[in-house]
Amino acid sequence: MKAEIVAGKAVPILLVEDETDCAALIRDTILGVDLPLHLHRVETGEEAIAYLAGEGQFADRDTYPFPYLVLLDLKMPGMGGFGVLRWLGRNPEMRHHLNLVILSSVQSAKDIEVVYELGAQFFCPKSDSDMLQEEIRRLGETWTLRNN
Repeated sequence: MKAEIVAGKAVPILLVEDETDCAALIRDTILGVDLPLHLHRVETGEEAIAYLAGEGQFADRDTYPFPYLVLLDLKMPGMGGFGVLRWLGRNPEMRHHLNLVILSSVQSAKDIEVVYELGAQFFCPKSDSDMLQEEIRRLGETWTLRNN
């Protein structure tokens, strides 16, 4: 189940974001990081869980590889990011293999505290593309070091 990090091969990233404009901005931010990355996007928490579990349309792991990094929005129609975080908490083996970054416009200190309690490693405001690029670069150093 672990995301395979192979030298010279794109690292799989799952973006869970319902807003098209915001997803485009995040995609452009990610492309600004000089690392071999491959972005898959889903629009709902339910789709995120199906992708992570490799179920339904996401069953083909060659096409939809298990992600090394998940960029998760908190506020979406249906199951939001908090629901995905709770689901991951019930699936610790899967959760153990992910780097989880929350991208949200939420600014409530309590919500941010809950995000970390539920297992997120990093919280980044959607509007801070520089912070997101820096976090992806930092994570990129970890997978680069694995390959050397």
